Formats: sequence, C-alpha cells, structure tokens
Amino acid sequence: MQIIDPADPRRPNVQIAASIRAAILTGELEPGSRLPSGTDLADYFGVTRSTVANAIRKLSDEGFVRSRTGSGVFVRDQASLPVPGDRDHPLAGVATFLHEMGHLKNLPRSGWLLLGIPVPESVAEHSFRVAMVGMVLAAMEGADLGRTVALCAFHDAHETRIGDVPSVGRAYVTTSAPETVTGHQVAGMPERVAKMVLDLTAEYEATQTLESRLAHDADKIETLLQAIEYQAQGYDAEPWRGTSLSALRTDAGKQLAQAIGAGDPQWWAPFAASYHELRASAQSRAREQQSPRTAAEGA
Repeated sequence: MQIIDPADPRRPNVQIAASIRAAILTGELEPGSRLPSGTDLADYFGVTRSTVANAIRKLSDEGFVRSRTGSGVFVRDQASLPVPGDRDHPLAGVATFLHEMGHLKNLPRSGWLLLGIPVPESVAEHSFRVAMVGMVLAAMEGADLGRTVALCAFHDAHETRIGDVPSVGRAYVTTSAPETVTGHQVAGMPERVAKMVLDLTAEYEATQTLESRLAHDADKIETLLQAIEYQAQGYDAEPWRGTSLSALRTDAGKQLAQAIGAGDPQWWAPFAASYHELRASAQSRAREQQSPRTAAEGA
C-alpha cells in the first residue's frame, strides 16, 4: 500500500481509501484477506484511528471490504470492481460488465499498428469473426457448437483491463493472468453469471477440451484471414500468416486454413466485374414489379 503524500490535496482518509483500493485492484490484498488492524493502519499512514475508520467505511460502502464483528476487516471475496452505480438492482454488476465489454469496440488490435495500418481492426471486430470461425470448426469436428462459440466470444474479454499487448511488448511487459482479470471483471455479478464467465476463461486458457482447442484455432484462423486481407491492401503481413499457421492444433483448423490460403479475399470481385449488368438487371426487375401495380391502379 502507498503511504500518504503530503503534497496530495486530497484529505487523508480519501488517500487511505485510494491506497487500500489500489492494493485490492492490483491483487496486493487478495480476496478474503484480512486488513491490518485499525491501530496498525493508523501507524502505517501516520493518522488517527478515526481517519482510518472513515476510509474503511468508504471502502465498505463501495463493496471492497466488509467487517466481521470480533474478527476485523476483510477484503470481500467478490469486491465490486468497478462499483455498480445502482446497488439496489441485482443485475447492476452485469450491466457494468456489459458496458466494459463495449470498450472492446474501441480497442485496436495493436499488432497491426506495426505494419503502419493507421486504423486496424478492433478487438471486438476480431472476436466476432473468431466466433464465426469457431462455429464452422465446431460443426466440422462435431464439437459442442454453443460452447465453442462462447469460448471464442469471451477469449479476449480481459483485454479491456490490460489492452492488446503486441509481440514487441510481450518481450518487456508482464500482465496479470486472464483468469485474474476476469475475476475482477465479474466480481459484481450474481454468482451464477460470474461462474459462467470464469469457467469459460479457465477452460479457454487450459486448452484441455476439444472446444477450447477449436477456439484457439479460430483465434489464429481469424488472424490468418485478416493478414491475407491486409496483404491484399499492400501491407506485408506474411509473418502473421506464418505464426498463425504454425499455431494450429486441430485437423479441422488445418484443413480450413489450407482452404483459406488457396482462396481469394476479394470475394466481391465477380460482382464488380458484372456491375453494369447487375445494375441493369435490378432496374429491369424494378420496372417489372412496378408494371402490375400501375396496371392495377389503372383498372
């Protein structure tokens, strides 16, 4: 925990609450752990016990800690991170989680920035097609379709907190495990909903089930698809193609990747080549649909 900064204009109790809150958010104080006594905290922060009590009361109101008579103050097993705005509604934490998931639409897939792509796909866009690929792979392998798609949809959900770290960053940056991040994200949810999300994250990371291996392959195949599409735009995405192919684990994934490599990303080309004819055909159909209506109105 951070000590009080005399230059900080915030009141001491606010600083103490912020220090303890940060320790909970970062895992320094783990769920279920007991806080030091009020006397020890007062000595640590150099304040009175009443100032510490005010800070603890604020954290208790926010849902980060709870008091046990005769035992002390403990970090909640599911501390509300972030704090739901409407504490009276049982699904307030779910609403907060869904708002957080919306941030994936604003989060770029950072690896593509290395190619000079100014506005690369977002994590949400990536996850959408991962789910579509996962659906195909599940059908090919006879796996649980819903489970595979759910694993695909949630596989990058933790990146709202830690961002999308590119390969360059991984050489220097160590982040919390996805399971840890997910635990914080779902802390304000009803237990049944929280368990569902936690179980999906744990299954995806463990890669022990067929569905989780298919979800991992779907992630790599979506990257392969995007790399081929960026190459068609003139970017050198060959390294992304190579690493995606080498990471595939399932027969279905390898077969689909082979088909994708032999295909053409410009699926729309035949339509463009026949643009004038297609336009003329559409206009002709419109005239035919209009003619019976005109005749009926004349009668």
